[in-house]
Amino acid sequence: MIRTAFLFLVLLLGVASPAFALKCLPPDVARDVRAARAEQTEWIAVNGMLETGPVPRSAGEVPARFWGWALGQGGFNRPFDQRITLRVSCYGPWCGDARTGPMAALLKREEGRLVLIADPCNANRWPGPSARQVKALVKSCGAGCR
Repeated sequence: MIRTAFLFLVLLLGVASPAFALKCLPPDVARDVRAARAEQTEWIAVNGMLETGPVPRSAGEVPARFWGWALGQGGFNRPFDQRITLRVSCYGPWCGDARTGPMAALLKREEGRLVLIADPCNANRWPGPSARQVKALVKSCGAGCR
């Protein structure tokens, strides 16, 4: 009887495993900016191009470059071209990814370097950003993402 119950439980979990899939909220610039501010660390809003080589399929860090514009008093008007660290983070078996291309992002200042965090839900980064997302980033950050 106990063996049958155990086998039933294992079968049930096997069938239900898609129910345990990662569920990410849709991209929301204002929500991401609020979450970044709650960490009480310095963030810099940038809009431009991310250049990176091979990105690990598991948690890890790789060098990258971001060039374009940083958020200033009147919007994205400060030239920006710096080497950064791309940090891939994972939630269980799901890991973030980032590819070379256009992006708006919040870069975290950490121990004298700038870090772009690539998590599985795309928090704090918006690949191929729409004009609406860029405008929302300017509005949401105000003076807090410089």
